[in-house]
Amino acid sequence: MDEEMNRKTILIADDAEPNRLLLKKIFGGEYYVAEAVNGLEVLEKLRQLPNVAVLILDIMMPQMDGFGVLEAMQKDEYFRTIPTVMITANNEEDIQIRALSYGATDIMTKPFNPQIILHRIKNIMARKESERLAEQNRAYELELRLMDTDEKSGLFNKNAFHRYTAKMLRKYPRKKFVLVRWDIDNFKVYNDWFGTEAGDKYLKKIGIFFQKYQQKDAGIKTYARYDADHFVCCREADGFEAEEITRVIDDYMAQLKTLDFEYTPRLGLYLITDPTLDVALMCDRALLALRSIKDSYGKRYAWFDDSMREAMLEQQEILNEMEFALKDGQFVPYLQPQYNYENGKLIGAEALVRWEHPRKGAILPSKFIPLFERNGFVSRLDEYMWEQVCILLKKWKDEGRPLVPISVNVSRRDIYNPHLVENILALLRKYNLNHELLHLEITESAYTQNAEQLVNTVNLLRNHGLEVHMDDFGSGYSSLNMLQNVPVDILKLDMKFLGNDYKNERSGNVLNAVVRMATALKLPVLAEGVETREQADFLKSIGCLLMQGYFFSRPIKIEKYEELLENAQIDPGLTESFMESFENSIDLLSFSTQSTLLLNCFVGGAAIVEYDSENKALVAFQINDLLLEETGLTRTEIMEKGKGIFDYYNGANKRLAISMFDEAIKTGNQASCEVMAKPEKRSNEYQWFKLRARLLATKTHNHFFYVTIENITEVKQMSMKKEKAVEWLTAIVNSVADEVLVLDMAEKMHIYYSDEGMAELFGYTKNDFKACFDDNYFLSIHPEDRGDVEESFQQLKTGEKLAESKTCRQICKNGSWRLVKITGRSIQTKQKQFYVCALVEAVEMPNEMSF
Repeated sequence: MDEEMNRKTILIADDAEPNRLLLKKIFGGEYYVAEAVNGLEVLEKLRQLPNVAVLILDIMMPQMDGFGVLEAMQKDEYFRTIPTVMITANNEEDIQIRALSYGATDIMTKPFNPQIILHRIKNIMARKESERLAEQNRAYELELRLMDTDEKSGLFNKNAFHRYTAKMLRKYPRKKFVLVRWDIDNFKVYNDWFGTEAGDKYLKKIGIFFQKYQQKDAGIKTYARYDADHFVCCREADGFEAEEITRVIDDYMAQLKTLDFEYTPRLGLYLITDPTLDVALMCDRALLALRSIKDSYGKRYAWFDDSMREAMLEQQEILNEMEFALKDGQFVPYLQPQYNYENGKLIGAEALVRWEHPRKGAILPSKFIPLFERNGFVSRLDEYMWEQVCILLKKWKDEGRPLVPISVNVSRRDIYNPHLVENILALLRKYNLNHELLHLEITESAYTQNAEQLVNTVNLLRNHGLEVHMDDFGSGYSSLNMLQNVPVDILKLDMKFLGNDYKNERSGNVLNAVVRMATALKLPVLAEGVETREQADFLKSIGCLLMQGYFFSRPIKIEKYEELLENAQIDPGLTESFMESFENSIDLLSFSTQSTLLLNCFVGGAAIVEYDSENKALVAFQINDLLLEETGLTRTEIMEKGKGIFDYYNGANKRLAISMFDEAIKTGNQASCEVMAKPEKRSNEYQWFKLRARLLATKTHNHFFYVTIENITEVKQMSMKKEKAVEWLTAIVNSVADEVLVLDMAEKMHIYYSDEGMAELFGYTKNDFKACFDDNYFLSIHPEDRGDVEESFQQLKTGEKLAESKTCRQICKNGSWRLVKITGRSIQTKQKQFYVCALVEAVEMPNEMSF
């Protein structure tokens, strides 16, 4: 019996036993044959048998005839896929036509020719198997396309680019190809300014540009978004002009530029001389060429050459040796002392890594740290250095030496480690060290990578009693944002960010303002990179007393540092007397050129204000130019108005602003509000602004705030228009009996709008329906009906038809199919965007049996 069940099953349904015996004799040799004597038994056997390949069905049977069986089978999603051959002694055409219209696959008349009926059944089975394989292949190809496609740009992803490019190079071994790689300057900054959603739209526009250019250019090529903001292209070298492709990209990207963000395309080029080379390695070589001009103003593209190859080999050698070097103890800490210049006392030191190679000698950090940051090994190295410093501190503690804190670096990659705090605390416990002895330095550029993650990490570290320093302050774009958001203990100001121009009046004023701003925030500033007495004296004159640099000492070996510890005067911590009192910092909160220069260095409208919470009065001490531009006021007008900027608002808007300041005072957190005002001398129309306020300091009932202002008029107007449009659309939709659907034809029939009933029609919630089919509505339509519906809708887009109606099967949440009628009409907006507005009507089925 098991052997029979492994064969394909043919179900014979005929009330005449001689006919069943004949058919069983014809098919029994090759197939497992099951029998039924009436229509009801046919349906029961179909439910019992696991896989019926063909149903041979007599038309005339008791209880339920063949037509009744066919009608019932068409209502069941599985039964209607079973090929059905009708047999009849009646040769009339109308009987045969009726059978075919009920879903029969074929008609055969009695008496049978055994050879003919056997071959016809085999052909039917073969066709069914071919259809199954074709559907399987279509599903597989769709899955492959989805796996190969980068969802943000619509281009190939990295893996697909590697595969298809290698295939292209094998196909055309006699042709020369060039690989082009380029990225978006400071794209992480763009994401931070405008948000990741805007960044994703930016990437999508670039993907559309590539797709259009690919269609326009007849050459052999592949394109991809390689990773993050990097794009690659492999194309024929014949006819390739670097200047031309640079100009084409530049012209297109110019259309995407904003007043706040400029983009300059630079290309890394690699001429493929060995097509058998790994495509990933080709991309790396193009990247090396790109990096060689990243900081070059005049050069727009660079070809990979042998010198880059040598650099790459050197880098690879470093990467090959890094694991052994770590185990072998070749990475050693050097310490650079830090001083209070006012009293000459040692206050601490910074641990800096050096690679002492047994053959090559000293390898500079600039050679290996950037590589380790890219491949992630820097985290291992950081943890190693933290432990080496803890070992030293424990040794000195046990020896009874005087101790000062040692600062260690925490790289940007460490910020993402969920076990960072746990690992550091474990080291301190392991070596029985006080938390005050190990300070952590985080570079300011980490703020531009992931501001929220950085803030959370710093808060967690400080909550566990660890001191955090912000390294390289002034080198990032968002220094003022960092100041108000990241609660660090010390600001490390890199003198290199001003170069040798610190004595210039403007540069000196900016440096002065930064120090005084930090002082007002009760935030100590430690200047690093101090190389001359002149620099040290200047820093002292502006209130920066903590310093580190070659003027005091180079980074030194442990033995030299231990000698220094024995002889130096120690100042192990910062006392309250070190910080200037807030009253002595009142010149920062004055209406001064220096403070204005500082605020003008940062993005957006900003001000330092004093808020009298008792009298509800607001006075501006510093206002940058962008805030003046937004309000339409001048500095003179503000002075004439007694510096009162609440006069700019009235009524409910003034109350909202007051509530914002009161909330910030009460919670200690940043507060915000949206207000309306009429800009002076610019427009008679009201503008919408978003205000944000963060408390800097408090003196009795006077509170000092850092305030930013953002003009959100356009966004607000668009939001109100959208709300109005949705209100009207909802009213219209509620008056329509059928379900309403709006599709964006610029996409893969992206669902622009659907009402609640649309999802409910197929057993989904609105969110579930959107998640499944938002990007491509056609995926909800049965594959056999999809092509016909797509073709009809494309005719709407091209204008061949104004309206169309199609009946098709659409999938339900439970996996069944429901028959619906879609009546659509094309709509074109003023912006030349095409949509289809459709009514979706369920075609009711008897007995509520769904497809």
